[in-house]
Amino acid sequence: MRSTLLFAAIGALALSGCSRSPLVQGLDKIRADQLRSHIAVLAADSLEGRAPATAGEERAIRYIISQYREAGLQPAGEEGSYLQKVPLVGFRLDSSVTLEFRRGQQDLRLKYRDDFIAFTGVYEPVVQVRNAEVVFVGYGINAPAEQWNDYKGADLRGKVLLMLNNDPATDDSTFFAGKGRTYYGRWDYKYEEAARQGAVGAIVIHTTESAGYPFQVVQSSWSGENFELASSSTGPALRLKAWTTEDATRRFLTLAGLDLNKLTAQAQDRSFRPVPLGIRLSVTMKYAIRQLVTHNVLGLLRGSDPSLSRQAIIFTAHYDHFGMGKPVDGDSIYNGALDNASGVSMILTLAEAISAMSPKPNRSVLFAAVAAEERGLLGSEYFARHPTLPVQDLVANINVDGINIWGRTRDIVFLGADHSSLGSDVAAVAEQMGLVVKPDQFPEQGSFYRSDQFSFAKVGVPCVSIDSGVDYVGRPSEFAKQQVDEYINRHYHQPSDELREDWNYDGALQQGEFLLRLTLRLADASGIPAWNPADEFATARKADTASTQ
Repeated sequence: MRSTLLFAAIGALALSGCSRSPLVQGLDKIRADQLRSHIAVLAADSLEGRAPATAGEERAIRYIISQYREAGLQPAGEEGSYLQKVPLVGFRLDSSVTLEFRRGQQDLRLKYRDDFIAFTGVYEPVVQVRNAEVVFVGYGINAPAEQWNDYKGADLRGKVLLMLNNDPATDDSTFFAGKGRTYYGRWDYKYEEAARQGAVGAIVIHTTESAGYPFQVVQSSWSGENFELASSSTGPALRLKAWTTEDATRRFLTLAGLDLNKLTAQAQDRSFRPVPLGIRLSVTMKYAIRQLVTHNVLGLLRGSDPSLSRQAIIFTAHYDHFGMGKPVDGDSIYNGALDNASGVSMILTLAEAISAMSPKPNRSVLFAAVAAEERGLLGSEYFARHPTLPVQDLVANINVDGINIWGRTRDIVFLGADHSSLGSDVAAVAEQMGLVVKPDQFPEQGSFYRSDQFSFAKVGVPCVSIDSGVDYVGRPSEFAKQQVDEYINRHYHQPSDELREDWNYDGALQQGEFLLRLTLRLADASGIPAWNPADEFATARKADTASTQ
C-alpha cells in the first residue's frame, strides 16, 4: 500500500488533467510482484547460492545485466561493459586442523568448526604458528580519541593475542557509542590492530551477546572457502586469525588457572594492561589456494542537467551469498533470499522506476550490484579504491542490504543518517510520507560497519543504509524484535534464508517510495551532502577533495 499523500497527489492530478509528475511515473513501477520476481530468480536453487566465481554467480550477473539493459542503463564498468573485475585470492583450510594449547606438561586441543574457526592473512600452502605465547589484551583496542589503549606499549611481537569481541559498553553515549558498537568493536579492526602490534596471531572470543549472532553464523561464514582482495596487502598480516567459542575459551584458560569472567571485568577499565597467560599455542594450517576474479555489475542512468550529470548518487546492494555449504536439515544451498537477493531486487526495481521518469533527475544515478560482500565487503571496497567514476563526483551512497518483509510501519530507520547531512534529507522525506525517523534499534550489532556503505564511508562518500522500521501497523510493540531475533537465530547465513510465500511486501513498497523520493531530493538539490564536522569520516572527504584541487 502506498502513502495517503501519494494517493491524494494522484487524485489531484487526475482531476486537473495535468500530466503526471516524474515521482508518480516512477512509483507506478514499484510493485510487489516486481520485487518478488527478481528475488525468485536470484534466490533460486539453480543459482546455487551465488558464491564468487561460480556458475551460479555468472547466472546472477547475466540476469542483473539483462535488467540494466531493459531499464536503459548505460554500461558503467570497464572497457565499455557493465562489469568491473574484482581480483581475489581464495583459500580453503584443511578441516583436520586443531589448535593446541600447552602449559608445561598440560595440553588441550580444540576441534575445528566445533570449538574454533580459523583463517589467515598470508597466502601460503602451509601456515604454522609454533609455541607462541598467548596474551590477553582486553578488547584489543587502541583508540586515542577515547583515551583508551589496551596495549600500553607492551612488546607483543610474535605473540598470539586473545581479545574480547565488541568494545567497552557503558550508558555514556559519547564513550564508544555507549551500548552501541563502533568500528573498534569489529573483528576486522581487531585483527588489523593486532597485526600493527607485531602479533603473529589473534583470537576473538565469540559470545552471542557480544557478536549479535550465534556461533553458527561464524561457522557458516568462515568455514568454507575464504577470500581476500588480491591487491589488499598494504601492511603487516597475521598468520592466524581465529574465533573461539566461549566454552572453548574457558577450557583453555583453565590451563592457566584463569577465569574468563574475571579477565573480562579487568578489561572494562582504562588502566587495563595486557595479561600474559602462561599458555603457548601451536597450529599447522594447510591451505588450498587459488587466484580468481569476481565482478561488480555497474549501470548508469545519466542525469538530465548538463552540468550536474557528472555527479552521481550510487545505489549499492550485494548480490553474492555463500554458495553450497554444509547441509542443514538436508539443505546445502545457501540461497540468500533476504540477504541479499532482496536488496538487489530493490535497486533493480528503482532502476526501472527512475528510468521511467520524464524528465530524468538532474544528477546521474549509478546502480552497483557488488560482489563478495559476505567475504568482508570486498566488492565495494575494490570499487571504492578503484571507482569507475571519480570518487569526488559520488555525492552519496545509498545501500540496500535486505528489505522489509514483515509489513507496513509508521517509522523508518537509516543506518548512518546521524553521520552526515543525509540525516536532514531523510528527515525531510519522512515528513513528506508521514513517517517517524528512528535511530538504529539494534546498535549493539554494529550494522553500519557491516555492510557495503562502510566501504564508501572510508573514502569519504556520505552514505546511509536503509533498514526496516520497528513500529508495525496492527502489530504489538515487541513484533519487530521478535522477527529480527527469529531471522538472526534461525535463518541468517543459513540455507533456510529462502523466498517464502508469507512475505509481506507492504513495508518494502514503503521503502521503495522513500528511496525514490530521497533520490529525487538528492539528485535535484543545489548542494551535495556533507559529513558532520566532527564525524570520524569527515577527514577522508576533505583529503579526497584536496587531492583533486
